[in-house]
Amino acid sequence: MKRLISTLCAALAVTCGPDVLAASKTVPKAEAPAAVTPAAGKRPRVGLVLGGGGARGLAHVGVLEALERLHVPIDCIAGTSAGALIGGIYASGMPLPEVRRRLEDADWDKLIAGSPDRRNLPYLRKKDDYQNLAAMTFGVDDSGLKVPRSVVGSQLIDRFLREMTRDIYRESFNDLPIPFEAVATDLEKGDMRVFKGGDLAIALRASMAVPGVFDVVNDNGRLLVDGMFVRNLPIENLKDKAPGSCAADVVIVVDVGTPMLKPDEIRTFVDVAAQAMNIATGRNVLEQRKLLAPGDVLIEPDLTGYTPASFTSVKEIIERGRAAAQPLEAQLSALAVDDSDYRAWLAGIASRATASQQPYDRLEVTQTRFVPPDRVEGVISGKVPPATQEQLLERFDALYDTGDFDSINYRLHNAGGQQVATVTPLERSVGPNYLRMGIDFKFDTYRTATIGFLGNYQMTWLNRWGAQWRNDIRLGAESSLKSEIYQPLGHSPTFLVGSVSFGSSSLPLFDSEGNKLLEIGVNRRGAEVGGGYGLGRYGELRLTAFTEHVEGEVLTGGLGITSNATTRLYGGRAQLVIDQLDNPKWPRHGYFLRTDYAAGRIKDEDDLAQLVEVDGDAASTFGTFTVRSTVRVRGSLDQKLSSVPIPYQLGGFLQVSGMQTNELTGARTALGRVMAYKQISSLLPQLGSGLYVGGSIEAGKVWNQIFTASNTKVIPAGSAYLGVDTLLGPLYMGVGWADYNGGKWAGYLYLGYTN
Repeated sequence: MKRLISTLCAALAVTCGPDVLAASKTVPKAEAPAAVTPAAGKRPRVGLVLGGGGARGLAHVGVLEALERLHVPIDCIAGTSAGALIGGIYASGMPLPEVRRRLEDADWDKLIAGSPDRRNLPYLRKKDDYQNLAAMTFGVDDSGLKVPRSVVGSQLIDRFLREMTRDIYRESFNDLPIPFEAVATDLEKGDMRVFKGGDLAIALRASMAVPGVFDVVNDNGRLLVDGMFVRNLPIENLKDKAPGSCAADVVIVVDVGTPMLKPDEIRTFVDVAAQAMNIATGRNVLEQRKLLAPGDVLIEPDLTGYTPASFTSVKEIIERGRAAAQPLEAQLSALAVDDSDYRAWLAGIASRATASQQPYDRLEVTQTRFVPPDRVEGVISGKVPPATQEQLLERFDALYDTGDFDSINYRLHNAGGQQVATVTPLERSVGPNYLRMGIDFKFDTYRTATIGFLGNYQMTWLNRWGAQWRNDIRLGAESSLKSEIYQPLGHSPTFLVGSVSFGSSSLPLFDSEGNKLLEIGVNRRGAEVGGGYGLGRYGELRLTAFTEHVEGEVLTGGLGITSNATTRLYGGRAQLVIDQLDNPKWPRHGYFLRTDYAAGRIKDEDDLAQLVEVDGDAASTFGTFTVRSTVRVRGSLDQKLSSVPIPYQLGGFLQVSGMQTNELTGARTALGRVMAYKQISSLLPQLGSGLYVGGSIEAGKVWNQIFTASNTKVIPAGSAYLGVDTLLGPLYMGVGWADYNGGKWAGYLYLGYTN
């Protein structure tokens, strides 16, 4: 499992360039170019080459700290991928302690996952999270099915780079405090694109764009991806003697690439793919290392145990970089200057860095494909245009949270003496019509097995006011179809809604000993119309009128019952939802509340049916331990079965664990539950949040049971489980016990959201 994750990391991280083979680490003197000797009394021109390596590239910071401690001035820098990130920020003049602090403080899991804080998303974007739909979203249009161009959203990385580069634009990167070059790959032609000027954030982003993981960068019509494919260790860039090039006399080279896999480590197709990429990248590294001269310095940090995705080990990797420079201090000291000269060099960088930070003078917004331009400009420009980078990025966040965009970035350029920021809202490549699919299943030691296949199809922006057509389908032991039209009223949070639904399910009925007496097939169809008010990121309020038609027939057992039953209910419903959970399937922080009150008449019945559903959830995390509390009440307010179209049920995993699924049936049910779980290992954000171990303490009660008309006692129960947050949803393997009829035990295998 560790090898699988490691090799996946190599494919999904910021870069994954390898170390070269052992034979390439010592370049034969006969093949090495002669060292360049500077003129007498003149300090040699020192270039710094920083290679790609994903999280392993954080070691570059440690090397830079060692160089500063030894007073080695750097005259120019060239970097690829992670090397471009560290090198470009340092070349821009940001003090090294500040660089380190920002890298250590960054939430790398969040940046690499590319997912915004769910609690800040509009509720309309969150409401489908309570179905067990897979993470990947497809698009559907006249050309057929559309697949996303990347696994990870780049918005958070783009934002991070903007903050780190501080909106620096230079016609030539030679005008930075330290001259700089970044290497990227032209995805169409396969050749090298060297950034020697322009928008620094765009240059770094292009050099880091791992294809298929992060989206490509469109640079004036050229599609650019990670530079590792053409030159993962850009030594030649700094040795070039052409006018405007660095023409370094000596280069310090830091190689942080991933080692080649050994034969016994290549076990799966993933390993084969990773090794193929290592070979392709390793060849260009080998060719570049042949350019090293006797006076050059090669630093190879020992990064054993760290993969290109080890971003949670920032401090440790940086220290590996510092340690790697120690054995080479004598060679590096030969390039050092005295204290006064080094202080003067640092002061020069600081003075040029201060001059580098200039705000933009004008905003321009490019055209969008399906989101109305006035909506986009209304968020970005607003009544008062943003005056600072921070204000502009906050507006980008608000626009990105709508779910309509893959990224929102801007490109700086000079026009008529002004610095112009051209904003490019890149709408989702699979939009505006989206398809998601999923699966859930339940198995237990009572020999109960159910499986369901889910589909969700949405058409958005049906008109300029943002109308949506939302469709959900489920096939399996319980089948259903719901179709809803959602129409906002202008630009206000008020909306109109109308829906129709169909469903078929089974209603198992058990005696007091847990023996199944019969199973009733239930068919439902209904319609609902009304309106509501959106509460932004918090939730929504709905008021609707509804009608529902229910038919029941005995499928098995029956105790001699053969007739069918038909019920029709019509009335009104009020529903309030507040959703501030960070992850509804494995929450670590936040809260959730849903209240649903329906009042209506059952055909041919005199009593008013009053049905209520209340779901409350709260989660808090202390270190690696999470405590989640749940309260749920569902059923008739007056506890009368005659006012319930379909009785309510309780029992099963995490719903009085130890009992059979839906073993208890009555007019009203209640459940209280406290879950505690600990994350014991993490996965790549693209695969899930991690592996958990936990347990629950539960209590349930049912009123007016269907056969006895009696209320149960409060039934204590509990469970212990191992869980994994996967791309397909939360997977549990557990055991439960309930204090009912002398005690009941059960084992469970469960994939899906636990309500």
